[in-house]
Amino acid sequence: MAAQPGGDATTHGTDAGAAAGRPPAPDTVGVVLAGGASRRMGRDKAALTVDGETLAGRAARRLLGVCPRVAIADGGRGLVPGLPSLPDAPAAGPAAGILGAARAWPGHPLLVLACDLPRVSEALLRELVRRPPVAEGREAGDAPDALDADNAAADPDWVVPRWERGLEPLCALYRPAALAALAAAVERGVAAPHRLAEAPGLRVRFLEGEPLRRCGQPADLFLNLNTARDLEHWLRLEGMS
Repeated sequence: MAAQPGGDATTHGTDAGAAAGRPPAPDTVGVVLAGGASRRMGRDKAALTVDGETLAGRAARRLLGVCPRVAIADGGRGLVPGLPSLPDAPAAGPAAGILGAARAWPGHPLLVLACDLPRVSEALLRELVRRPPVAEGREAGDAPDALDADNAAADPDWVVPRWERGLEPLCALYRPAALAALAAAVERGVAAPHRLAEAPGLRVRFLEGEPLRRCGQPADLFLNLNTARDLEHWLRLEGMS
């Protein structure tokens, strides 16, 4: 199913129930995005230590609750001891880290989490990797017998939260077809991962509405640490200020 702007949860295959579905795929690799320039923060966000743990380490810990393997896309800086440190691929922005991980684990789905999203819950990460019933991946208006068996059994290529402020592509599941589409877009000079929503033929599941809210309030889940003020706000919320 090609992603299209607008539409409702049924059209785009959003979850119909957290308990329903098939088991998560066992080969998903968790990837912490920790290679940003941190210009607005004025210091390296990924290496910021809060309560004895770096932001990169905190993100890795949450991913380890969901994925059997986790790596840090930090440009090879070795920010989290004991976990693989990945070089960037030739690309700009977050795409460099995502595609660097795709090179390290070709053919594997990647559950991506930016280190500066400290309030993303493990429940949300689990929902992103949950394999929904095949009916959720159907094109709107398609009857079940209108699909061939291979298409009916296919998982979404990209699973991404969507709320009133837009998509959250730095907390998303990228299967191989989405990674290939991102690599092709980078070749065309389009490095922004959110533009995958425009990719023709890509099967996209938007996690939105009530299924997303069951994982937490979006404004809280996607609190982004861009500036020192954002950091102070988060520390107050965590009772660490």
